[in-house]
Amino acid sequence: MPKSLEDSFLEPSGTKAAIQLALNSPAGLRVSWIVVEGEDDVAVYSRFMEPENTVVKTSEGGNGRQGYANVETIVTEIKAEVPVAHIFGIRDADYSLYNEKVTCPENIFLTDRRDLEMMLLESDSVRHALNEWMPDFETTLDKCLPICRYFGYLRICNEVLNLGCKFHDHLKTTRFWDFQQHTLKDNWQDSCTSIFISLSKGAGTKKDVEEFIEEKSLKKEDFHDICRGHDLLPLLSLMLVNVQVYSVEKIMQKMIQAYTQEDFAHTQLHARISQWQEHEGVSVLIIKNRMDGTTNQHK
Repeated sequence: MPKSLEDSFLEPSGTKAAIQLALNSPAGLRVSWIVVEGEDDVAVYSRFMEPENTVVKTSEGGNGRQGYANVETIVTEIKAEVPVAHIFGIRDADYSLYNEKVTCPENIFLTDRRDLEMMLLESDSVRHALNEWMPDFETTLDKCLPICRYFGYLRICNEVLNLGCKFHDHLKTTRFWDFQQHTLKDNWQDSCTSIFISLSKGAGTKKDVEEFIEEKSLKKEDFHDICRGHDLLPLLSLMLVNVQVYSVEKIMQKMIQAYTQEDFAHTQLHARISQWQEHEGVSVLIIKNRMDGTTNQHK
């Protein structure tokens, strides 16, 4: 069986090192390299890229970690070291929309919505698939949104005002789930706010949070820009009760499978990649879904 394009390149530790090694060969220089945050991103974007011309890789660093910062670093450094390399990165937009201090490096493209999960969830194809698979999906989603939106407000406030709150392991939506009653705890918002203020070590107050939300008109924003996928999906799974059937991993898998080439083609992300390939003089994007038996490429 012939090796895939990616398998044909020796894989040293870390994505940057692997790409650097590949770029020492003519084949590596002909390839368009696409660096994304994690495995779910690979699963989505690789479906819409020409397999003969592209390699989509996670942003794994030498320490094994992945993330948006690695995407930016790998792409920027590779392009500086090998200017003729065809390389770009895709990262979650996160809250760049609300933070004027955030600038996007060259050859780095953002998701249309807050993150990959929220970009997928905006698709009618994905919503239809989830409605067919899950009992009362829309109703359950609506129950998740108030707390997930509030977490989004706090995350934006934390980032813009530089309050220093570390959410990981300390402040999660699932922490406010009552496993006995199968519902959110009655005092979730007050409790969440108190923990947030405590974790910011006095850098912010409850009044600061309320004023920030009002000043930025965050309550009027689309939830796809406010909610974080990693806050929403675990809570959605719990609310559906049968977490073995509706696990976070299975929900994500269903979303990825349901997201179509046509969905992707209507995004700003797709438009930016199309502009990039025109400028680079390469073929990256599949014009028609390979599933229909066609192999039309960008000309």
